[in-house]
This record gives sequence, C-alpha cells and structure tokens, in this order.
Amino acid sequence: MPRSLRITVLGFLLSTLVDLAFDTESRLGLDTLFKIRGPQATPDQVVIVAMDEASETRLGVGQDLTRWREFHAKLLDQLHHQGAGLIVFDLQFIAANPSVDPTLANAMRAAGKILINECVQKFRRGVEDFYGREECSDRNKMPAIAREGEPETTLSEQMIVMRKLSPTPVIAQAALDSAPFYLINDSENANIRESWTFYDALAEAPSLPVLAWFYYQQASSDYPNEQPLSAWLTAQRRACANSPNLDHRAKQLICAGDSRYLNYYGPPRTLRMESYADVYEGKVEDLQGKVIFVGRANRQFSPGKSDFFPTPYSDSRTGKMAGVEIMATQFANLLEDRFIEIPAPGWLISSLFGLLIALLLVGLAGWPGIVLSLVFALAYAGSAVWLFGQRYWWLPVAGPLLIQLPLSWLLSLAWSRYDLMRERGRILEFVSRVFPQWVGVLPAAPGQWTESANAGIAKSEKDVSGLCLATDIEDYTAIAAQHSPREMWTLLNTYYQVLGHPVVSHDGVIADVTGDAMMAVWFDAPATQQRRSACLAALEMATAVASFNLSSSQEPLATRIGLHEGDLTLGSLDAGSSSHYRAIGDTVNIASRIQGVNKYLGTRILAAQSIATDLEGIVTRPVGTFRVVGRAEPLNLVEVVGKISGDPPSNKMHALFADGLAAFQEGRWPEATRLFQAALVVDANDGPSRFYLQKTLHYSEMPPLAWDRIVVLDGK
Repeated sequence: MPRSLRITVLGFLLSTLVDLAFDTESRLGLDTLFKIRGPQATPDQVVIVAMDEASETRLGVGQDLTRWREFHAKLLDQLHHQGAGLIVFDLQFIAANPSVDPTLANAMRAAGKILINECVQKFRRGVEDFYGREECSDRNKMPAIAREGEPETTLSEQMIVMRKLSPTPVIAQAALDSAPFYLINDSENANIRESWTFYDALAEAPSLPVLAWFYYQQASSDYPNEQPLSAWLTAQRRACANSPNLDHRAKQLICAGDSRYLNYYGPPRTLRMESYADVYEGKVEDLQGKVIFVGRANRQFSPGKSDFFPTPYSDSRTGKMAGVEIMATQFANLLEDRFIEIPAPGWLISSLFGLLIALLLVGLAGWPGIVLSLVFALAYAGSAVWLFGQRYWWLPVAGPLLIQLPLSWLLSLAWSRYDLMRERGRILEFVSRVFPQWVGVLPAAPGQWTESANAGIAKSEKDVSGLCLATDIEDYTAIAAQHSPREMWTLLNTYYQVLGHPVVSHDGVIADVTGDAMMAVWFDAPATQQRRSACLAALEMATAVASFNLSSSQEPLATRIGLHEGDLTLGSLDAGSSSHYRAIGDTVNIASRIQGVNKYLGTRILAAQSIATDLEGIVTRPVGTFRVVGRAEPLNLVEVVGKISGDPPSNKMHALFADGLAAFQEGRWPEATRLFQAALVVDANDGPSRFYLQKTLHYSEMPPLAWDRIVVLDGK
C-alpha cells in the first residue's frame, strides 16, 4: 500500500474512533462554527411570549403551570385584538382545571388559530429511565407496558417505548390542532443540535413547529381545510411516494428524514421575546400577523430550572435555552428554509482531506510538506467557516484539523526518521566492510539532536496593585445546618454561577471560593477602570442574587459585599501535590472586614472611600469611619448604592443622613438624633440611619470620654 494511502487510512480511522467515542464533530466542530459565525438576524414574524420570573412575580402564579391558565384567556384576547397570525402554546394542558378551562376554551375558539403541545413520554426499563417535559412529568409516570401475567416485571434494557398523552378534552376540542414537541431530557446535559420533524415512533406524527409552519402557509397553498392538518400530514408521510400534488419543498420536508439540524440565530433571547405580563397588560404592540410562541422562558440568567437545554451557544454567561425558544427556532428555520445541511457524507470529505494532506507530506518531505499542508488546512478551515456562514453547510472540521492533520505530521516525521535510520544502517554496513577502522569514530545515533532545556523555573507569583471584592452569605451556618451536604452543594453550585457571572463579564478574576465566601480581584488596568468595573460587578451581583432568591425554593442567600484596593500578591500556593491560585495580602483581609461591616449597617455593598474617587454613573454615599477587629488603622467607608445615567438625582434621605453623620462626628448628639430620625421618616428601611440613631441615643446618655469620630466595632 502506498505510504500516502496508509497515512490517510490511519488518520481517518483514528478520527472516526474519537468521534464515535466523544462526538467531537458536534461538540467541537459544529459548536465552534456557530460561535465563529456569531448571532444572525432573526425573522420578524416570530415572537416569543415568555412566562418568565417577572411575570411569575407580577401575576402571583409561581411555577405551577396550571395556575397560569386563568390568565391565558385574557392573553389570547390581547393577541387576537392585535391580529396575531398564529398562536402556539408550548404547554401540554394535561391536568384539568375545571374552574378556568371552559373560559380558556371559549377564548381559544374566539381566537380560532391556537395550536397546543402534546406530551411525549419516553420509557426505558419501565419508570427507571423516564423522559418528559414540564407537565409531562412524574405525575404522569407509569409503566408503559406490563407483560401479561407478570405485571411487576420491568422492561428490558433494549426496549424503548414512546407514547403521547393528549391534552384535557375541553382544551383539545377548542384548539385548532395539536402536535408533540419532544426534546432530550435536561439531566443528560446533551446539547440540542437536532430537532424532530416527524415522530416515526409515534405513528408518523408531525412535530409542532412543522404543523405550525403548514398552518402558516395554508392561506397561500393548497393544503386541505376540512380536516386537522396534523392528520393530513401523517397521511401524506405514510403515502409519500404517492403524493404528486405536494410542492417540492413540502415534499422534501414530509418525505425526507425525521430530523433536521437547527440553525441557531444566537444565544438565548436572540429571537424577539416579550414578557407574558407585559403582553397580558396590553403593553406590547406590533404583533399584527406574527406567529406567537407562548411558553416558559427565563429572561434573566437563572440556571438550574427545568425545561432548559444546552445549545451550541451555551456557556456560563448565556445559560441554557428554553424549550419554547428551540421550538420557535425550528419554526423560524422552516420559515426561512435555512437549516444546517451536510452537503456530502462526512467520511468522504474527511477521506479526501486526509489524502491531499498525505500527498503533500509524502511528495514534499520535511518542513516544506508540513508548511504547505498547514496552508492547505487553513484554507480548508476558512472555506468551512465561509460555507457555514453563507450556505449553512456543515463540513467536518474537528476530525480533519485536530486529529488527521497532526497525526499525518507525526506519521510523516516518523517515516522520515525510519528512512534516515535505514540509510544510516546502510552507511554503517558499507563503512564496516570498506573502512572498518572508522567504525568506532561514528556516533551511536544519527546526529546529536538533543536540545538544551531551559533549567530556569518561571516565577509562579506576581505582585500587583489591584482591587479586591469579598462576599459572604448572611447566617450561612444556620442555613447549612438545615440541609444535607448534597443539598447545599446543589444550592451553592447554582448560587456561585449567578455570583460569578458579573465578575467575569466585568473583566475580574475569581481568586478563591471557600464555603460561603468568594474573593475576586481586578488588576493590570488603570485604577479608575478597576474601581468602576468592580462597583458595577458588585451591583449586578446584588441584583442577580435577589433574582436568584426569588426563583429559588430554598432559603434566601442574603449576600454581603466588601471592596478594598491596595497591594496584592497573586500566585499559586503549593499544598502537597496540588497548587491553588490565590490572592494574598492585607488588602484581601481588609476587604473581608469591610464586607462584615454590612452586618452592622444593614447594607449590601460597602467599599473603602478611595474606591469612590472618579466613579462615573455610580451613586455612593459616605457612611463614616470605623475601627474593625484586628486593625488599629481606621477605615473610611462608603456605601455603593446604585447606577445612574446623567447627573445624580437629589435624594432627600441621603442629604439628611449626610447632615446627621456630620453632626454625629462633631459630637452634636441632639442634632444628630433629630436628623437621623428625619431620615428614617423618609425611608424607614435605611440601615445606616437606624445604626447611627442607636449610637447617638446611647452617646446622648453616656458620651464617650475622648471622641475621635471613629466608631469601634467589636465583632467581625
């Protein structure tokens, strides 16, 4: 076998085995192509009405889907009044709600263009492996098949069963039509790259996005009006070869495979998304002729909820995508006819790539062949990126570029080395026969090719002037005592994703996470930029934690934040056989102490006074001078209040507090008492005013012997 062919075969076989084991072409190839291409323009016809956290709070429904039904009727009236073209519910309406179902059914009939989702359940080995979305969940879990005479026997590992659960009859009869929309269960954590068009395991039933597309096209096509299109589509797929009346695109969709690769437009919330409560209250316009998808969808970064799935754009910043967004994405792809397509079998393209690389390496041995093959590989990668962005063609890139190319280089170099060794053997044989006296002078190996290694070890630490942010959870010990370690791990895992996102998005570095505390640092940037970035991150952390607490069923994790700037040493600390990256220095300790002062003042975010210098768009207010435990040097602190745009608005409570603080520091106790009381009349929840009022009342009765304007705190 020629050497180039052997290199091709070995590279292709290894690439195929790695792809089978780790799904590299999808995980690395397809996902990377999406991220290189970036977000795309979305069709104007598609709108998602998100049953989000804000709507849960404003409507008081929580996460029980049946409680939303009393609001669906008015929502449909609003959408019908604005002339929505089609309304698709990504809800299954399995459990009956007799008190509101008739009203909802009447609204659905009045709108006359409502499609609803049907539950699909997938079973393997009875109820031990069970998959179902939202309402299609544990309450409907039951063995799908019982063997005759052996009702307790579970199914075998190889037997997989799928079935549909229809909506409650009152809702089903009022809807225009219904179809299933099944997605892989979230617990498998597999990216959603394909979506079903038809469910052959469910008697050739069409998926809900396909059904919606045919209804949307019905006005301008010859599709039947006398029966539900779902039944017609099933009949057409069963008799596909005998359906000459279908146009080319419809026939290709109905008669081809049962799934398509989704062409995502971007990360979650790329498609137009409106809050359910806003639409319900009539605050959203421009819905004339739109296709509306109604379903659960978080508008904020809230990982850990059900019915949310990873996609090629998913990461810790974007979070997962709601099922209703995936449904709307498939409909949008149908609308624009722009699914991701594979133009030729992947094995054929990979084989041709490997063969051309091998021919270059064999024909031009050594560095010329490597350089030329690298140029060809870069040209192939550029073509793959261009074709993906312009034609939506998916060419294999992970296997050819990450496995076949370097393996071909290694094999080529190994064969070159082998040829060199054989040539040297022939030379030695010749010398031993003709000039035997020279044999002892020849080197034992072909050349002295050992490179001198750099014995110096790079420094693992770095001294910087930076800014440190410290956090802590209030009453963490009491909360942890009420839960098992596994429950606390699950809660904190989600909590730290929420907490870490603002740090990373504002160019910070998470230096440590220990128990209930997190430490983040900013460095290698101008001081003003570091201060602004850290303050913005702290404010967004406070907002994100508040949203997290509202969406969590566990106890709220009240978070305190402290900021300080100064000298730091960043580096790895060796402990045994492992290393840990840490920020070390007094700045870290002071930030932690500042964080603890929040407990006394009833605040969320406190910072050293120097951090408030030259802050644009951020409101701060001085809260006094404190001496904390373990430090003789007093700390001048400010509260980081919030963000503003333009000139800061006047705040009566802040002005009264500032006057009261000045009087307090000058020892004018009666006047300070009056001013703090006035500040609390304006805002009864202001923690610093309440703290200082207690201090002034105490000092009015027992004045300090030597007043130095410093408040001494006796605890952390």
